[in-house]
Amino acid sequence: MNGFKLSLLAATGLSVAIGGAARAQEAGTTESPIAIEEVVVTATRRSERLQDVPLAVSAVSGDQLAATGGKAITDLQYSVAGVQFGTTPNDSGFRLRGVGSAGGFTSSSESPVGLVVDGVVVPFGSPVDSLGDLERVEVLKGPQGTQFGKNASSGVISITTRKPSLTQATGDFFASYGSLNERDVHGGVTAPLSDTLAVGIFVYDKAYDGYVHNVVRNEDWGGIHNNGARGKLYWKPTDTFSAYLIGDYSRQRQKGPGQLWTLNKAPTTDANFLAPFTSLSALGVTAGASNDKSIEEGGGTLGTTNYGASLELNWDVGEYTLTSLSAYRGYEDDPYNYSIDGSPQAKFTAQARGQIKTQASQEFRLTSPSSGRLSYVAGLFVSRLKTENTGESAQLRPATPYSTAPVVSITAGLNHGKTTTDSAAVFIDGRYKLSDTLSLLGGARMTKDKVEASNWSELDPSLPAFLTAGGTTVPYAPRALQTGSTSKSSPSGRIGLDWKPSDNVLIFGTVARGYLGPTVTFSALSGTKTNVAPQTVDDVTIGAKTTLLDRRLTLNGNLFYDKYTDLQTAVLRNNEFVTENAGGLTAKGFEIEANLRVSSSLKLNASTTYSDAKYTDYITSCPNNLILAGYAGCTLTNGTYVYQAKGQTLAGAPKVTAVFGANYEHAITDALTFDAAANYSYRTKTQNSVGNPNTIQKGYGVLNVSAGIGPEDRQWRVGVFARNLLKQDFNAAIITLPFQSGYDGYINWRTREAERTVGVTLEGHF
Repeated sequence: MNGFKLSLLAATGLSVAIGGAARAQEAGTTESPIAIEEVVVTATRRSERLQDVPLAVSAVSGDQLAATGGKAITDLQYSVAGVQFGTTPNDSGFRLRGVGSAGGFTSSSESPVGLVVDGVVVPFGSPVDSLGDLERVEVLKGPQGTQFGKNASSGVISITTRKPSLTQATGDFFASYGSLNERDVHGGVTAPLSDTLAVGIFVYDKAYDGYVHNVVRNEDWGGIHNNGARGKLYWKPTDTFSAYLIGDYSRQRQKGPGQLWTLNKAPTTDANFLAPFTSLSALGVTAGASNDKSIEEGGGTLGTTNYGASLELNWDVGEYTLTSLSAYRGYEDDPYNYSIDGSPQAKFTAQARGQIKTQASQEFRLTSPSSGRLSYVAGLFVSRLKTENTGESAQLRPATPYSTAPVVSITAGLNHGKTTTDSAAVFIDGRYKLSDTLSLLGGARMTKDKVEASNWSELDPSLPAFLTAGGTTVPYAPRALQTGSTSKSSPSGRIGLDWKPSDNVLIFGTVARGYLGPTVTFSALSGTKTNVAPQTVDDVTIGAKTTLLDRRLTLNGNLFYDKYTDLQTAVLRNNEFVTENAGGLTAKGFEIEANLRVSSSLKLNASTTYSDAKYTDYITSCPNNLILAGYAGCTLTNGTYVYQAKGQTLAGAPKVTAVFGANYEHAITDALTFDAAANYSYRTKTQNSVGNPNTIQKGYGVLNVSAGIGPEDRQWRVGVFARNLLKQDFNAAIITLPFQSGYDGYINWRTREAERTVGVTLEGHF
């Protein structure tokens, strides 16, 4: 069935549901005693019922994410259809409707899917590495620039953590142990210090062992040890003023290099992978999509530090609220080594001193009362983002495996780079009630971005820039300082209507333009400069939200059409990832979400997203399979084969994602309650490299389950859980093997989520 038929079928189903809901309302049905819980969100920067918000938005509580063994915010992709999280350089961060981050290793590009934590735009890392004090997550799909401080051209993941209470002290403790020696301990307390001041503290420590065995070094890679803390102060000295201060600090450490590669297909013409230099069978390795054994010669570890603080001030001025939100975030890498040739030989080696990233931001908002015909939120946002590559040196030994000489410095010594991005914007978004049931929606934004970047190299003290007596280094000259800058002002906005014929039905339609600012990037190895143009998206969304069966069922859905111009993306070119623009892309499809309260004990949920995302214009690197086949469309331009990828599916984007879940809770005695939860997430195949079927990850589904027992008030609970219970094997990505001699080698990028994890939990609350 093609996309048009599926969309038509979805629209028909929604029309039937809308009609049924309206007739039920006219019949004067009464609310069921087991009605589904109301969900309150802040998607429009004010608290509203989810069913009253005329946006394509989903919401998940922290308890829901943790119910089936979730350990991190990235597990959101297994609870909400249409959400993905990538961990590779050309697929990093969140995706919505198939579109997401595409920056390379050192790209300073912004993400089209914004991450917002407690109102603060977070451009790198995440201050939420544990679910312990998570209140809820909202997923807003489509352009959101008129409602959030920073532009978010494809959507927003908005995270809210628990605020300290002025009226009662609360606390919780959680501990779990599972497969791969996985352990997770976290806890927090909040307490009022007076009638006007409350404090909250949350700490966590979690770890697991490696899951990729390196047979050359006899090491297990991929194990992590993360810990951190978050502190909060909430002060409300009067009825009209409050201050909310949050500070967080976390450390993440990983055993092994960042790229957890295994061999998918050995190159047939590269001696580094052939006898007599390498015998895969002697190493006990079978190349393929399920290979979990690395033969990489180079080792290493990763370490990052993430920290930040924010201060939110709210003043009630009459019926209006004035908000100030000041924030600072920092991110630092530890020095690390890596090797990306995929072989047991030291063909490619690299040493990085790490990156340092900082952002300072300030947002002011004025929120009008919601009782009048006109309601709005208007604001001003400014930020400065700095990114610095403190030094990276990479060496290639092209004669391996026959000789370790010569050594070529492909970074021309120590490669350095700096980027400063200044952004300023004014925005307004609101609603005007044309009647009791019909409202006009509208918003506008004007953004000014300025980017300044520089790149240079210097002599690497460990790699002399001349051929020493008996030495092997090919002479090199450090690169002179390169600079680049760009500046752009651009408007964006939205307009639409929402119609609420009854309390149980909302129908809405919007036309919006999203904008992602320009940047200048320099690649990590060769310092290749790329001027990246701004990305725009024109979005049309028509949707409906309905409440049926005496408020026991919510059924929401929408149709969407997104047209991207100058899509910012990344591609592996000349053995390194570079950021570039694709001329055009369209994504069209539908989203449906349903929640049903079957009984007082049983709740069901289901959601699905169909997104047909294809390039309409994209001149990019010709994939290796077409070069091998002698495809006439591949033309040699500036030393690189390129071709027109028009009509190809967006790299990394599945056409269909779906989630099915069930939660059961029932008293088994007067003192004890049994609970169980199951969640099945499915996505269709993806292709990591445009036009290359050798990089296809087949469709797969992940089943997560849990069960537990404890008193109804949950003062304590003991439980069991299983993530990926059916042990469905899959990869984060399949990509072309860099630095190979030939064109037919591929590697897997392994992921922890493909491992089955079974464990036990103990938790307490007061």
